[in-house]
Amino acid sequence: MEASAQIPAAWAALDSSPPLFASAPWLDTMADRIEGCHQWFVHEPGTPRGTGLFGTVISDSSVSEAKNPWRLLFEPCAMRSLSETAVAEQSAARGEGPARDRWFPALMLTYPGLECFALGPGRGSPGALDETIAGVVAHARSTGLRSVAFLYVQPEDAALLAALRRAGFVEFPVTLRANLRLPGRSFTDYLATLSGPGRRKVGHLRRQLARQGVSITRLVLSQASDDDLENLVALRLSHRAKYGRRPDAEGERAQMRTFRSRYGARVTVYAAVADAAMISFGLFLDAGPLQHAWMNGADYEDPRSRFTYFEVVFHAPIEAAYQQGAREFSFGYGAERAKLLRGCRLDEVSAFILPLDPASLPAARRAAAALRGGLVRPQRSSAG
Repeated sequence: MEASAQIPAAWAALDSSPPLFASAPWLDTMADRIEGCHQWFVHEPGTPRGTGLFGTVISDSSVSEAKNPWRLLFEPCAMRSLSETAVAEQSAARGEGPARDRWFPALMLTYPGLECFALGPGRGSPGALDETIAGVVAHARSTGLRSVAFLYVQPEDAALLAALRRAGFVEFPVTLRANLRLPGRSFTDYLATLSGPGRRKVGHLRRQLARQGVSITRLVLSQASDDDLENLVALRLSHRAKYGRRPDAEGERAQMRTFRSRYGARVTVYAAVADAAMISFGLFLDAGPLQHAWMNGADYEDPRSRFTYFEVVFHAPIEAAYQQGAREFSFGYGAERAKLLRGCRLDEVSAFILPLDPASLPAARRAAAALRGGLVRPQRSSAG
């Protein structure tokens, strides 16, 4: 097992066409979205058993919940809804286990984009995965870490799920993922899957936008001008302000420029425009089999932006996908009911944690049992 604090040369050899989130350019530019010391793990590169994983050593136990294995296991969080019984059981488990700081430093394995998967030809081999996971755990022990967590393992990744279970990790559902597989062959087929009120709402919103003089435009980011990027940055800053996040114009600008220079042809913006000004947008990443809804923004001081969100994030991209050949969208985590009402399926995404102090295992297992039995799924009603 090779562990490196930089992208090793062997990483590119694991897969000549890797998934977007595991590609070297993505990790080179986006890894710092996860706070901590990054680690690349490579097992038997250059062989049919070659396997790679990306992780981050997190020392700060107060890191945000989406990247905090202890909080995801032991605390209620915004990424999911729990039954009252589950919240009580989770609280009891938290009280009987070691304090939060005793679980850190922690090695968290997930990519920027919050998905965890193995890379390389060994990703489907039980033996290669078992050895890779054992090597990661051994590395964590030898470097004085206190826990190892594989976060956001996708439900389709049967080989990795099985390997982590064999390795004795504690498994729990971390959140629900909203994906949409496009039905039929046209936007009309998609609309037919919605409820009657849902279909009527799409038409009502589009008529409302037309009355307000709002049009929707599609922009491939490689064709965006510097002025276009500045408009997108301004809308992102408005979005951050609305949700109480600190302003970061330079960070948003750097991300947009990176997307344009490195992924421009794989990044599409759907923008609502009024009086020649962009008032909202949704940005999508082409990850091959999936279109990822990555970010959005709006000018919330312009009342016309109020009706644009579902058009630039759902309706316009879905309609365009039928013409462009895309077949599935990932709308990520959170806001499950709104996504369910727009045709998404909700799949459980798993997390696996292994405290390296055996005394912490009973509390971890109790909290995990509470989560497995207590995740609340929204129901699709006829409204919306």
